[in-house]
Amino acid sequence: MKELRNGIKIIGIDHGYGNIKTAGTVTPTGITPSSTEPVFAGNILHYDGMYYRMGEGHKEFIPDKVQDNDFYLFTLMAIARELSKFGIHEADVHIAAGLPLTWVKAQRESFRTYLTRNPEVRFTFRNKEYHIHITGCSVFPQG
Repeated sequence: MKELRNGIKIIGIDHGYGNIKTAGTVTPTGITPSSTEPVFAGNILHYDGMYYRMGEGHKEFIPDKVQDNDFYLFTLMAIARELSKFGIHEADVHIAAGLPLTWVKAQRESFRTYLTRNPEVRFTFRNKEYHIHITGCSVFPQG
């Protein structure tokens, strides 16, 4: 995570199919939704009335990452994991997203729109509340 002079946090996220990676974290892309709070703690994301167990197993391949809500949820998790390393729970965030090289040209704009669709987001991850403002998104080739 880098911080600009105006306080905006730049969080780089590599949106791989096997793992979601940030500068300081690697999490497998498994995701299991539940309408009720899971009994066992762990990487639980609570967003928009649903609970998601994150990081157990791997997501199956889909050719377009905006096809479902999963990569949006992985992004929220990745942001929370990076912010939590610094004890931050509220921030202005610019997402630096990584996509496979062969997909960047075709999916750059749709992925940027997908990740920035909610400029203000409130969610809970690992029982900690987060309030983030998405100020923008840049999409780059992975690596």
